[in-house]
Amino acid sequence: MKKVIIIAFSLMMILNAEETQDITLQKIEASAQKNEDISWRSESIKNFTGSQTIISNKQLKQTANQSIDEALQNIPGVQVRDYTGTGILPKISFRGFGGAGNGHSNTGLILLDSIPIYGGPYSNLELAIFPVTFQAVDRIDVIKGGASVQYGPNTFGGVINIITKEIPQEWENQVSERITFWGKDTGGFFRKTTEPVANNMLFDTYLKTGGMINKHFGVQAEANYVAGQSFRENSNTGIQNYMLKGIYKINDQNNVKMYYQYYSYYSKDPGSLSAADYAQDRFQNKRPLNGQDGVAKRFGVVYNNEFGDTDKIGGNFSLTYFTHDMTRNFTIDSNYNKISEKYDKSPTEVIDNIRRFVVNSIEPKLDLTINSGSVKQNIILGGRFLTEDVYGHGYHTKLLTEAMSYLSHPYGSSTDSNPYVLHNNYTALFLSDSVSLLDGMLTIAPGLRYEFLNYTKIGQYTTGKGAGTHHRLDNQFNPAINIGFKPIKDILLYANYQRSFLPPQTGDIDGTQTNYVTTFQTLEGGGRYFFNDVFSLNANYFAIFADNYRIGKFATEPISAISQGVELEAYYSPIENLTLHAAYTYVNAKAANNKTTKIGVDIKGKRLPYVSPHQFVFDALYTLGKNNFGVSSYYYSPAYSDILNTKEENTTEDAGQLPWYWIWNAQASRTFWKSGRESIEGSLAMNNIFNMKYYFRGIGTSPKGRQPAPGRSVTVYVSYKF
Repeated sequence: MKKVIIIAFSLMMILNAEETQDITLQKIEASAQKNEDISWRSESIKNFTGSQTIISNKQLKQTANQSIDEALQNIPGVQVRDYTGTGILPKISFRGFGGAGNGHSNTGLILLDSIPIYGGPYSNLELAIFPVTFQAVDRIDVIKGGASVQYGPNTFGGVINIITKEIPQEWENQVSERITFWGKDTGGFFRKTTEPVANNMLFDTYLKTGGMINKHFGVQAEANYVAGQSFRENSNTGIQNYMLKGIYKINDQNNVKMYYQYYSYYSKDPGSLSAADYAQDRFQNKRPLNGQDGVAKRFGVVYNNEFGDTDKIGGNFSLTYFTHDMTRNFTIDSNYNKISEKYDKSPTEVIDNIRRFVVNSIEPKLDLTINSGSVKQNIILGGRFLTEDVYGHGYHTKLLTEAMSYLSHPYGSSTDSNPYVLHNNYTALFLSDSVSLLDGMLTIAPGLRYEFLNYTKIGQYTTGKGAGTHHRLDNQFNPAINIGFKPIKDILLYANYQRSFLPPQTGDIDGTQTNYVTTFQTLEGGGRYFFNDVFSLNANYFAIFADNYRIGKFATEPISAISQGVELEAYYSPIENLTLHAAYTYVNAKAANNKTTKIGVDIKGKRLPYVSPHQFVFDALYTLGKNNFGVSSYYYSPAYSDILNTKEENTTEDAGQLPWYWIWNAQASRTFWKSGRESIEGSLAMNNIFNMKYYFRGIGTSPKGRQPAPGRSVTVYVSYKF
């Protein structure tokens, strides 16, 4: 398949012949806008009855964003624990939830061009494979609050829509290269080690060709290769991302869009260090056998029909089909759970944990506007039928003999173990009606979503509690309401409520234990002030009430929890060529009942792990002629790494407060040459300018010790468009 895509890419380069995908979280009216114009000034942002942030194309390219992880740090209420530096497996939490457990970003809906990106959109909500590369992204749209009706489960904290580059009207080619040089722990800028390569370097090559062939047909092919080292020793990384897009404009009212993507990755996972090794050299790798890899094959087609007159009665009907086949594997050695003087010595075996996800989904949607003059309605009616086939198993490989065996039976009645299989399907129906009254001064938008969940698991074991085939049925009703009030043109006040849920996950759906559904009630209220395209201020209060919330290793059973806080975000453009952006978030996320931990201690009132109560964001863009200057920074206050809120690091190094950190990045970019449609652009960026030293704990496959964060780096970029 990769050869076919490469051949197609070459043919289109030879063609060099001479749409705007309207894919966003709501109806952003982008058809008359260029991509670089979709930003905080867009009308959809001004009128959205909730909190929303756009990371625009310009902001993404010019404020020293080294990866998608780095870009997401600009979102108030979204916290990212970047421990790879490459954005290969983001660890994202929303408004106080999602940092605990394995840290696999399981408490916010993440979309790629409006399509769910999780391997199992219902049963396996984690980013164990993340089929996105930074250079393929055009912009990122984030909303928080009030999104459960249209988008399904896992929306209580927010929805991130990563939007890739669109097919341009005129044929366009691009070749670009990014090279990142990683700094050392102490001393001079470049690091010297005993490894054959003295300086860790990461190469990011991007190729694109595409455009409209005629007024009806358009096509675009992209290839992105990332290879080299991250900031840790022996941190080999390799990514291949191929994307093929097409559009058929049948007429002015009808079109069909499609995409195909092949993505593969591998990455060493140096994991955590003991406190002593961290102090000696925080970038060393004491776990050279650990790593992860995966493959994603994704395909989708969307039919769109525009009908009627939206000034009277009209709208859009769409029918979406998407499918993906994703496989991922985590490889860890037998010492992964150890922190001691000998934790890196002589592991006896490696353990592979393999999962495969095959998903198919059909989603019809009707977006109807009825305008009777004094009252305007926007009715959205839709549905989803989605199937998940999940296959998984784990096995041991003895390092001495290379003998292989499946993981042992967990209940002790047998030692046999087979790959487990899930055949799940989900049916959803949703309806919302946004009613605009008093010439748009008041908007009320109630909605309801119904989800029917049907699980089937084929027994993994031939004897014991895990044997046999198990079925489970469930249904969820998710009501929501958004209210907006505009007392004057420049001010919008809003309030919203939604109910959302997390379905039982892969590890729970076996008929042998309580299959908890986590439910969330989300409240949000605030306002937005927008003045003359010069100044914008959004302020809101949120509260999220969770029941049956799973916090992994920290408690014997799910708990009730509450997270509440305040978000402030402002944009200011005092002159045409200068834009300032700042945001502050306060989050107070705590356990709300007296469930006990595994050591028998009550946890009511304890802060949830991996949540920094205070978060500050600042970035700025300044243009002078052909030169662009950008700066960005983010601050995180200290966070706890266990539910008991232990401050001092303990002797087993599985608890202790995580340090605060404040990261500063800067970038200078310039258009070196431009003639007609041809141009050469370049940039020089430095991330973590002051080489801030900080770490995480307990994320992914490293439950103990310190997981270092990236140090200082320099990135050089050059791009040729023709």
